[in-house]
Amino acid sequence: MQDKRSKNSESVHIGEVLHTLILSCRKETHTELDIIRRIWNSALNATVTANAQPAALKESILLVTVKSSTVTHQLRFQLFDIMKKINTEMGHDRISEIKLKTGTF
Repeated sequence: MQDKRSKNSESVHIGEVLHTLILSCRKETHTELDIIRRIWNSALNATVTANAQPAALKESILLVTVKSSTVTHQLRFQLFDIMKKINTEMGHDRISEIKLKTGTF
């Protein structure tokens, strides 16, 4: 059986394809998420930001991916202040809740 793929074609990881597709469907939310990431990175120390990053924005809920349970525990005590900082910087109450999930980014 012959392979129908072109010899010059390069494989693309499905994650890249999905990422591009999601970005094209959610441009407004993605722009807000970029702003929130900048605020997040300036408000928290480098150790925390290296291990926890905003991953998604669904309505007024910010989903943050955290690499370890230790950082999750540390962030739980700061969530209200972080949310307040983000809302102040954005100029309105954009975030009503922050949810933490363990994973990779």
